[in-house]
Amino acid sequence: MAISLEDLNPEQHQAVTTAEGPLLVLSGAGSGKTRVITTRIAWLMQHRSVPPASILALTFTNKAAKEMAERVAALTKGGKTAGGGKPLISTFHAFGVRFLRQKIHLLDYGGDFSIYDEQDQISVVRDIMDHMEETPLYTPATAHFALQQAKGQGITPQELSRQNDSPAAALLGTLYARYQKTLKGMNALDFEDILILSMALAQTHRVEAQRFFSQFQYVMVDEYQDTNIIQYRLLKEITAAHHNLCVVGDDDQSIYGWRGAHPQNIPDFLADHPQVRVVRLERNYRSTGTILEAANQVISNNPSRQPKTLKGTKGQGPLLTWLEGEDEKDEMEKMVTHLRVTKMRTGSSFSDFAVLFRSNFQSRMVEETLRLEGIPYLLLGGTGFYDRKEIKDAIAYLRVIQNPGDEVSLFRVINFPRRNVGKTTQMKVMEYARHQNRPVMDILREAESYSEFSGPTAQSMAHFSSLMDRYRIRFMRENLGDVFREFLGEIGFHEAVAKERKDAKGREAAQGLVAELEQATDHFTAKNPDARLKDYLERVSMFTMVEDSPDPRAQVTLLTVHSAKGLEFPYVYLVGMADDVFPHKRSLQENGLDEERRLAYVAITRAKEQLVFSMAKRRKRFSEVLVQSPSRFLLEIQPELFGGVPPHGAEGEMLKAKKAERAGEARKRFFDQMKKMKAVEKPV
Repeated sequence: MAISLEDLNPEQHQAVTTAEGPLLVLSGAGSGKTRVITTRIAWLMQHRSVPPASILALTFTNKAAKEMAERVAALTKGGKTAGGGKPLISTFHAFGVRFLRQKIHLLDYGGDFSIYDEQDQISVVRDIMDHMEETPLYTPATAHFALQQAKGQGITPQELSRQNDSPAAALLGTLYARYQKTLKGMNALDFEDILILSMALAQTHRVEAQRFFSQFQYVMVDEYQDTNIIQYRLLKEITAAHHNLCVVGDDDQSIYGWRGAHPQNIPDFLADHPQVRVVRLERNYRSTGTILEAANQVISNNPSRQPKTLKGTKGQGPLLTWLEGEDEKDEMEKMVTHLRVTKMRTGSSFSDFAVLFRSNFQSRMVEETLRLEGIPYLLLGGTGFYDRKEIKDAIAYLRVIQNPGDEVSLFRVINFPRRNVGKTTQMKVMEYARHQNRPVMDILREAESYSEFSGPTAQSMAHFSSLMDRYRIRFMRENLGDVFREFLGEIGFHEAVAKERKDAKGREAAQGLVAELEQATDHFTAKNPDARLKDYLERVSMFTMVEDSPDPRAQVTLLTVHSAKGLEFPYVYLVGMADDVFPHKRSLQENGLDEERRLAYVAITRAKEQLVFSMAKRRKRFSEVLVQSPSRFLLEIQPELFGGVPPHGAEGEMLKAKKAERAGEARKRFFDQMKKMKAVEKPV
């Protein structure tokens, strides 16, 4: 059966049936881009008699590729196509591997090359650094991260080495060159190499490369705004002979710049293809008119974007809601109350609700509030707050202080931060404890009396036991929150956590999580001034114990905005909508406001029926109470789109007064009309 295009709107129809030459489909949020891509593939096969094997569609995840392939198969089932085979629907990297398996011998690699995962790559970096004469300016993990960032931007080792004004860059260039030489010697590639070597092969062996590329006469790319520089260049090589390249994307949803995405690829595509056809998909089939107006008003403040305006198909819908708590706890309580009322009023399931936040540390307060209120939830695309390594390490310290016999917690933290008490030493300590039938902590206290332990190591173990004893007494006598903060400061916990992360963003996130834990202890102490350490640990256990999962269809979804891309929910709560939280403070310091605004746009357009924003007037950060202002993105939304008082200060109060005035006038007109009607109805 041939496919039908009758259900497509005019813009979708144009995108599907524009077959030849370069085509840019600017697909706004919720405008049906996946349907357009898959229908276009099926249409080419059935109506233009394009052999399936000459069609290539590229995307970014195996899940997306599988979904596209399934939808194309369903559309073409029973329909007549020219030639045999199937279209190649693949990720960029899977396509690169297919190309390299056939042609990489031209670069002096074997076709049976290995692909190293991240841990393998870091191991190679560590071994190289161990044999470098220069003083290392990186840890193996941070060096690996910096190296991969450079590779993703198409920077060569030689370009880095020539930066004489930057010793760190020059050293990285040397490391980069040795890393590549080592991998090649082992006939191995990392993930970045898959595309870099594909590009190198295409440029240095054009005839052979074009022989491979020529089998694909029609090329399509999904989520084009997420492509990086290497992918952009590779696409030019693949389509150099025919220019039948259709790219589908939305520069307003480009939110992965931090991992190499290059939103400039869209304007560059227009510049490189003067004959390009541009189709704008602006009809949104997901959200109400109110939500779309808010999204349009926010994103319109970004300069240099491709113009497009989302247009609704579902009616105007309810106004936006603004909730403001005195502090974060009050904010969460108001959010939960609103969620419960909405659920009862609409008869919805918990699975219809999602709570979105900008940063991972914000999940702690959301999780705790929902757990205490008995509302089932699913943290999507992330790790629960109390399941994160930083938090588990800090809690392990508290467990050892409370219970010196907790050997699992003790050995978890005895060498974090590093105290020169490695695995071999720990094994010896355990052997002594078992042999003498004594607690491990006793062995640590007496470490300096054992000849098997070296001087510095024995001193470290004795100091550790003394530290635990000293703070055990303090926790019994002093304020829990204050002592906990001082303890983490004394052992250098924040600094140790930061050192484990590869980049500045990761270090800041890790420290933010620990600061959030400190704040949690402050909240607990304020609410329970007489509580002791054991009481706090019992409360934490409530959040860490494994329970039977409730029906996944009846859970509120919790997730960061980055994780929410591509998803949709009837009711969305965007919490923590304060300046320096969203937009993130770092974005203001690094000229990243445009991407933050795109992130807000993505967050807003996840909502289908109702959108609620919330903020705490005050929040505690690193023992400092911060007075917060509403996110500047919310102030870009017209106050008229909010029900009740919007986050616009005095302007909002004026709006509220005007609404009340208009309502009063409407009531007066209604009663005047009723009086007239009654007067007419009176018998003469």
